[in-house]
Amino acid sequence: MTMTTPPTTLPSALPRHIAFIADGNRRWAKAHGTAVEEGYRQGAAAVHRVLEHCRGVGVETASVFLMSDRNFGRDPKEVALLIDVIADLVDTEAAVSTGPVGILSSGVTMPARAPQFLKDTIRRAEERTRHRAGMTVCFGIGYDGHADITQAVHQAVTATRDACEARPIDNYLSTAGLPDPDLIIRTSGERRLSGFLLWQAADSTLHFDDRLWPDYDATALVEALAVHSTQIRAYGG
Repeated sequence: MTMTTPPTTLPSALPRHIAFIADGNRRWAKAHGTAVEEGYRQGAAAVHRVLEHCRGVGVETASVFLMSDRNFGRDPKEVALLIDVIADLVDTEAAVSTGPVGILSSGVTMPARAPQFLKDTIRRAEERTRHRAGMTVCFGIGYDGHADITQAVHQAVTATRDACEARPIDNYLSTAGLPDPDLIIRTSGERRLSGFLLWQAADSTLHFDDRLWPDYDATALVEALAVHSTQIRAYGG
C-alpha cells in the first residue's frame, strides 16, 4: 500500500490516540447513485487510507468505529453486506498493519449476534498481529459505550471484592492498556458520539467534519490535527 504524503505541515505535538467515527457510507452511495455495498467498500478503502496516513505521521493508536450494536437492527441483507465488508477490512488490515489489530466490543453483542466467520476473522487478525510493535489499530464492531462502561464497572467491583482493594474501572474497559483518545473525528456532518468511547472521551478534542467518510483523506486529517493542536487542556486550572 502506497502512502500519500499529507499536503501541509503537521503540528509538532501529535495525538497519541485518534479515534474515527466513520460515518456517511450509505449517504455517499446515494449521492453517487450506486449500491449501498459500494458505499461500504469505498468506506473500507478510506479506512485503510486513513490508517496508513496515521502510521506515516507517527500516531501511536488509531481506532475506527465501524458498526454499533444498534446497526445489527438494520435490514438483515444490509447487515450481511456490511459484515462481509468489515471481515474483508479486518483481514486486509491484519496483512498490512505494522502493529497489533484488535477489536473494541462491549462483550455482549459480538458473541451473541455476530456470525461465526466474522469472529474467526477477528481471532485470526488478533493472533497474527499480536507481537507487532507498530501503531495499534482498533476496530469498533458491535460496540456500545454504555455496555462497555457497565461491563467494566461490574468486573471492577467483582475484582475489588475478591482482592480487597480498589481497581480502576479503566482497567476493565475494552480499551484497557491503551491511551484514551486525544482526538475524536466524526465525518458526515453529524455532531454526536453515538455511544463511541463514552468514558474514554472525557478529555478528547471533538472534531466534526462535513465530508462523507469515503471522501476522508490526508488533507482532512491534517486539518483535524491542526485544530486539535490549538486546544489547551487546563483541566480546571
